[in-house]
Amino acid sequence: MEFVLRFIASLLNIVGIILSPIIAYFTGGKRAQIPPPSQPDLTNVPIVELVVKIRQQELKSEDLVRAYVERIRVVNPILNAIVEDRCAGAIRDAKQVDQLIKTTPPEQLKALFERHPLLGIPFTVKESCGVKGMSHVVGNEHRYFLQSENNGEAVELLRDAGCIPLLVSANPEFCQSWETTTKTHGRCNNPFDTTKTPGGSSGGEGALIGCGASPFGVGSDIAGSIRLPALFNGIFGHKPTGGLVSVTGHYPMSDDKLFRKYLQVGPMTRYARDLPLLLQIMSGPNADKLEFSKPIHTKDIKVNYMIEDELTLTRSSIDSDFKVAILRAIKHFENNGMQPKEVKIKHLSKSLEITLASIFDIETPNILINPQKPNNPDNVYAELGKSLIGDSKYSFNGLFLEFLKGVNGMIPKDNVKHWLKESEALKTELTNLLGDDGVLLIPTFHKTAMSHNTSVFNLGGVPLLSLANVLGFPATHIPMGLNSNGLPIGFQVVATPYKDKLCIQIAAELEAAFGGWVHPQ
Repeated sequence: MEFVLRFIASLLNIVGIILSPIIAYFTGGKRAQIPPPSQPDLTNVPIVELVVKIRQQELKSEDLVRAYVERIRVVNPILNAIVEDRCAGAIRDAKQVDQLIKTTPPEQLKALFERHPLLGIPFTVKESCGVKGMSHVVGNEHRYFLQSENNGEAVELLRDAGCIPLLVSANPEFCQSWETTTKTHGRCNNPFDTTKTPGGSSGGEGALIGCGASPFGVGSDIAGSIRLPALFNGIFGHKPTGGLVSVTGHYPMSDDKLFRKYLQVGPMTRYARDLPLLLQIMSGPNADKLEFSKPIHTKDIKVNYMIEDELTLTRSSIDSDFKVAILRAIKHFENNGMQPKEVKIKHLSKSLEITLASIFDIETPNILINPQKPNNPDNVYAELGKSLIGDSKYSFNGLFLEFLKGVNGMIPKDNVKHWLKESEALKTELTNLLGDDGVLLIPTFHKTAMSHNTSVFNLGGVPLLSLANVLGFPATHIPMGLNSNGLPIGFQVVATPYKDKLCIQIAAELEAAFGGWVHPQ
């Protein structure tokens, strides 16, 4: 056990308990504006149903795109979730799709939709994932006006499938935060309560999808950056098996093989039933590894679960609402003849050290302040101090993570190999527990959506988020309704590598049983 690390992490939690309400009062005040609910129209229809309507020519792509463009224009002034849109271009693309469908001979329509299974479906993209010709600033002032030269590979696969990009959405500086606030774009808000953060780093996607302003989005996740916004905004978010989906075109990027394993691009959506199709397309040449063609029945999945506070390790108490959500799911499985099992995992007690040692051991690219850069006058400690009074050109959360990297996550370098071995032991333990037909239900994070500017005081739940990344396991966040304050609750389901469909099957089962996504209210 790293006592210095544990002490500082615990101290941050204690300070957070004291300061978070004060920060919330001065930075947010009372619960702020909530976007108006969308009408029961095209923006509330799952993708799998929209595809059928377009294929059968019951729906025009132009009408669908215009419905989402209108919804975006209503909610974005409240959310500030868009970095750059291409709404006019998307409408032009949709018109071309409609013309293509109209002029294709009936006997060739089947082949057309086999080549382009998402033809005419709009979508949104986290800015860091790359859309050709659109902003690729990624929250950093030195990258002002930079555009992506190409589509990220996952985005390109979706475009080849017929999807139409609407916009690129907000992310924190270099994706280095669990909040989405930058010097270049300002603060992105949570649609369920604008005094709260939508999370990070796929915060813009989470906010837009959570209030019905996007049918689905492309996010990225190296330490929970899909699943935390999914929790905070009440949607489904899937972090694929490490290495399953190409991350080429993402920024930041590294040649480090572990970086490309930990970082994954994945789908975010309001409807679990959309996940299999989206993941299969985004997986490209690796899609066969998912074995979606082989049916799986929920009753054949072995469900394990953990709800104990010790999961967070730094003694951040897990919200009781999350525990209740897991137990509701367990009761559902029991009522359907399954036998869920509560488990204890020996090596999980060391997950704080395991995750930090693993994350900070990789070659982190594109750091905010490069000490090797000639004539670079910036210093991370000085900039941290400046950021506290709003005088730094860099974001505080990005600087804080840069500081942690500089001190190796407060883990002595001589101890890193030990914790990497512990990581392998944990992976072996979980692999033996879950096998090819088991899943583990655990909290996604320890609390509901945080107030703006308080993520540094809420690091206790980070190991819950990061473990799936460092182990290479797939994980899906599942929304389970709202708490008494109107904020989304839920949990994540984890499986062994390439058993993504088990996570998605559990998500679909619980969506059918408990309703899944609900509108902000």
